Amino acid sequence: TLHVMADHTLQDTDVSTYTQYPNLSIPSMQPSTTMPSYYSNSYYTQYSEDWYTPAMYEVKKLSCEKMFSKETEECDTPVAKKARMNSLSGKMKGEELCVVCGDKASGYHYNALTCEGCKGFFRRSITKNASYKCKTGGNCEMDMYMRRKCQECRLRKCKEVGMLAECLLTEIQCKSKRLRKIPLNSDQPSNDAVDSIDYKQVTSTTKYSKEKIELTQEQQDLLRYILDSFIKYRIPQEVTKKLLQERCNAEENFLLLTETATSHVQVLVEFTKKLPGFQALDHEDQIALLKGSAVEAMFLRSAQIFSKKIPHEQSEQKQSELLEDRIRHSGIAEEYITPMFNFYRSIGELKMAQEEYALLTAITILSPDRSYVKHREAVERLQEPLLDILQKYCKLNHPDDPQHFARLLGRLTELRTFNHHHADMLMSWRINDHKFTPLLCEIWDVQ
Repeated sequence: TLHVMADHTLQDTDVSTYTQYPNLSIPSMQPSTTMPSYYSNSYYTQYSEDWYTPAMYEVKKLSCEKMFSKETEECDTPVAKKARMNSLSGKMKGEELCVVCGDKASGYHYNALTCEGCKGFFRRSITKNASYKCKTGGNCEMDMYMRRKCQECRLRKCKEVGMLAECLLTEIQCKSKRLRKIPLNSDQPSNDAVDSIDYKQVTSTTKYSKEKIELTQEQQDLLRYILDSFIKYRIPQEVTKKLLQERCNAEENFLLLTETATSHVQVLVEFTKKLPGFQALDHEDQIALLKGSAVEAMFLRSAQIFSKKIPHEQSEQKQSELLEDRIRHSGIAEEYITPMFNFYRSIGELKMAQEEYALLTAITILSPDRSYVKHREAVERLQEPLLDILQKYCKLNHPDDPQHFARLLGRLTELRTFNHHHADMLMSWRINDHKFTPLLCEIWDVQ
C-alpha cells in the first residue's frame, strides 16, 4: 500500500540525504562490444553503443538466472506470469476461468483473472484486515465448493495467484468515489449509522484548504530537481512527430510504435538514474525496479503525449485521431486498445501539471512491492517523501478538488492492470513473428 507520511525524513544510514544525491560518483562502464545492427528495415534508426546506456549495459550483463537468484526468497516465476499461465490453462468451452476457484472469470481484478465472488472476497478480507483460521491445517484444495468452506485457504490462494492488496483503493477513497456520484441536492437518507460515520471521516479530509499547507525548502528543491530531470529526459519531438505522419500499413505502424517504445525505455533509464538515492540502492534491486516499472511508466508517458498537443500543423483533435488510428492499425487486438484509450482519456480529464507527471512517474518507479526487490524498506524510504510532496502539491494547486490526490493514486492502480495487457499484446505480436529491438527484449524479458 502506498503510505503517505507527513514531514518524513530519510533516516537510513545507507541512503544519503537529498542534497548529496546529484554529486554521487558513478563508475564509468562501457560495453566491450559494439551492438550489431538489429534491423535492416529503413524505418529503424541503427543504434550503436552510444545509445546503449551504462545502466542498460549493466542490465544486459547480468543473466536472469543470476539476477533472480534464490537468495531473494521469491518464487522462480513472477506472480503475474503464474496468474496468466493458470488462466490460460483453465479454459473451458472458450471461457476464461477464475485462477482461484475455477468459476467463470469476469476479468482481471486486483492483478489476477478472477470471478466476481473471489474479487469481492479479496476486497472484503483486505479492507477489514480479516484473520481466518483453517480447520484442517491450511492445505485445502480450492474449488467452487471449498471456497465457501475455508476462508483462510481461499485468501492464501488469492495471494498466491497474484492478487495485490495495493491495487485496492482505500476505504476513504471508495467512499469518496461513491459520494461524488450522489448529487449535492440528493434527498436520499444514509443507509445506516455506519455510513454516517464514514461520511464524517471523508468530509473531514476535505477541510485541508483551510489549513496552512506549504512545501519545505528541501521539498521544493527535491521537486525542482525531479521535474528538471523529467523534462530533460523525454522522448524527442522528432520521434513523436513521426506518429503524426499519414496512415501507414500495419507493419510500418508496428515499427514506428516499437521505435517510440525504445525511446521511452531510453529516457526512462536516464530519468531513473537521476532519482535521488536510486543508485545507492542494492544493484539487483535497481534492475528489479527498472524492469518492473517499465511498462507502467511507458503508458503514463504515452498518456501525457496523447493528452497534450504536439507542436504540429494539425489540430489537437486531428492529432488524437491520428495517434489512435495508428495504434489501432498496428496489430494490437481491440480488447487491449479499449482500456488503453480509456486510461489515456481518464488521465487527460485530470488536467495534470508537469510536476504531477514527474512525481507520479518517480513514485511508480520506486514501488517497493515489485517482484525480486530484496530491500523493500530502503525503496519505501525513497518513495514516501515523493508521496508527501505530491499530496501537498495537490492540496496547494487543487484547493477546490480535495479528492485530486486520491484520483492520482487511483490511476496508479489502473496502471498495474496494463502489465497483464502488455504481456498478452507481446504474445500476440510474437505469434505474428514481429521482432523487437534488443533493448526492448531485455527490459520486457522477451526471449
